Amino acid sequence: MSVITVQGLKNENDLGIISPHEHIFIDIRNQADIYTEADKAALSEERVSITNLGVLSRNPYAVKDNLVLNNVQLAEKELLYFKNMGGNTIVDATPKDIGRDPLALYRISKSLDLNIIAGTGYYTQDTHCHGVNSLTTEEISKKIEKEILEGMDNTQIRAGVIGEIGLSKGILDNEKKVLKAAGIAQKEKGTGVLIHTYPWSRDGIKALNILEETGCEIGKICICHIDIDIDLEYCINLCSRGAYIEFDNFGKEYYLSKKGDGFAGGAFARDIERVRAIKVLINKGFINNILVSNDICLKILLHAYGGWGYDHIITNIRPMMLDEGISQEEIDLLYKENPKKFLNIE
Repeated sequence: MSVITVQGLKNENDLGIISPHEHIFIDIRNQADIYTEADKAALSEERVSITNLGVLSRNPYAVKDNLVLNNVQLAEKELLYFKNMGGNTIVDATPKDIGRDPLALYRISKSLDLNIIAGTGYYTQDTHCHGVNSLTTEEISKKIEKEILEGMDNTQIRAGVIGEIGLSKGILDNEKKVLKAAGIAQKEKGTGVLIHTYPWSRDGIKALNILEETGCEIGKICICHIDIDIDLEYCINLCSRGAYIEFDNFGKEYYLSKKGDGFAGGAFARDIERVRAIKVLINKGFINNILVSNDICLKILLHAYGGWGYDHIITNIRPMMLDEGISQEEIDLLYKENPKKFLNIE
């Protein structure tokens, strides 16, 4: 049983502790929540610093610079926290057109002796390159398959996971096309698929219905971000279909005002609420359907900017789980066995 890392095939038993949804490099400035008031407009153009951390601790989308991770040296330093706490494998879920850098991922993986698994596919429609609109579902699928089989962006560095595939509020036409293509590619190559849904929606059900039409393996599909607005009935419905659900916002405890049609949709759950929801789902028999991660995609989540970093699920959340009655054996399933099964390609 193998997984595809940026350094090539790796035995799944060598993956250790896995964080199955992170971003080492990313650019999601399309999600910026720009101030329109004259006295605040300049704030959106500032660099992240101690002077605006207060604003960002409530609304992390208020400053565009917060939505870009592109510093190789800083990435290495931040990933060392994860490795030093016992982490072995990171999934970089950044697909095409939002800052993915396969060569940099390869160099970091070699430098740190850390397993990195890269993503392929397309994010939300507002980030698609112009060519996506003219491509058919089958053509998109072939592009995804090529990046898994041969390499990404004119390199021989192969993608090892599909995603994260982006779905906006309501699932737009091109997004549905990409989603179907991801399902076809999953069926052909056996890779896991990470699906980004609008966090305050229940569109994971729609996504699974669309994917089922492709004949893909639902047991290799993960519906992400179900822990921003936790709905246990929704989680149970997804798990009952055989899919994975991902608690991947550990470290994010924000409140975004509900306005317009942008990314903002309301409050984020707290970490303790996430852990307690996981405990409920374990008690209901769904432990094998749960993945756990941080989805680092903002500067303020990094240690360098006052955050808890990629190691947060190990350093802080694992003790919280133990305190809430989740056993070490169950944590090993969540941190090692479940993501290993999700990522293997055989």
